[in-house]
Amino acid sequence: MIRPAIASDKARVLAMAKEFHAEAQSPFPFSGPMVSMLFDAGISDPDRLTLVYAPDGRPEGVLAAVAAPHQLAPVKIATELMWWVDPMHRGGAAAMLGHYEQWARGRACVFSHMVGLGSDPATSLLYQRHGYQAAERHFIKPLTA
Repeated sequence: MIRPAIASDKARVLAMAKEFHAEAQSPFPFSGPMVSMLFDAGISDPDRLTLVYAPDGRPEGVLAAVAAPHQLAPVKIATELMWWVDPMHRGGAAAMLGHYEQWARGRACVFSHMVGLGSDPATSLLYQRHGYQAAERHFIKPLTA
């Protein structure tokens, strides 16, 4: 079952966000308070989304996104902020993309944006099968004093 997150999903979503952060090998520390604020916004702000994949009632996947004007063009775009599915439950979670896209259309977005982890993410083929095309690669560098 794919559904909008509810307040009682918060602890599980925060745990999945921590797993996502570890798998992404982010060079900065995980912040539970920041994810908590992201979750709260995702269930209260209509231009933010927090979906959960809960095949047996317990959330096993989360997709967080925001709908906003593009910074360089006069269009509204939906941008995925986090998509994590427990490795044991990844087979059925691809349907989350359809729910995300439906929400984005309802927010008057003309594009939806997804991100994959690493230089050649395993999700590339999934995204391409769903009509996404590669647009850019992101790089990160820690800035030291």
